[in-house]
Amino acid sequence: MEKVKASKQLSSQRKNLPRLSILAQEISELAFNEKAIFSPILKRWHPLAAGVAVATLHSCYWNELRKFISSISELTPDAIEVLRAADKLEKDIVQIAVEDAVDSDDGGKSIIQEMPPYEAEAVIANLVKSWIKTRVDRLREWVDRNLQQEVCNTWKLAEKLIYVF
Repeated sequence: MEKVKASKQLSSQRKNLPRLSILAQEISELAFNEKAIFSPILKRWHPLAAGVAVATLHSCYWNELRKFISSISELTPDAIEVLRAADKLEKDIVQIAVEDAVDSDDGGKSIIQEMPPYEAEAVIANLVKSWIKTRVDRLREWVDRNLQQEVCNTWKLAEKLIYVF
């Protein structure tokens, strides 16, 4: 996070992206680099070196993402961008962990179980439901107000007609 905050030289593609989205992209790059460069060496000492590394990265990002999720209350383009980036990161991390654990006894289930799902799609779905509910409630208020105004106008028209006849 500190690197992203301090970075003044963001590429034009990343300039308008939220920080957590950029962080997710950078963690994904870091995870793939770790798998390619360090894990083959570290496998001498631990059979699931890449899995342990990505589980740690997953946990670190989850700490930041959890704070973000608790702070959002409505559907915004930034929220969607962060949640999509988190979902992609999670898929990348799980892929690396599964590939690393293919030869293990449990097929990597122990590493995967240590990574609580981000559930980005569920968060987006809940935000969409909340947005729709708010819009439906607002529409209901407008319809009720217009109906009451129409009833009032109808009574006024009826009184005028009675007076005329």
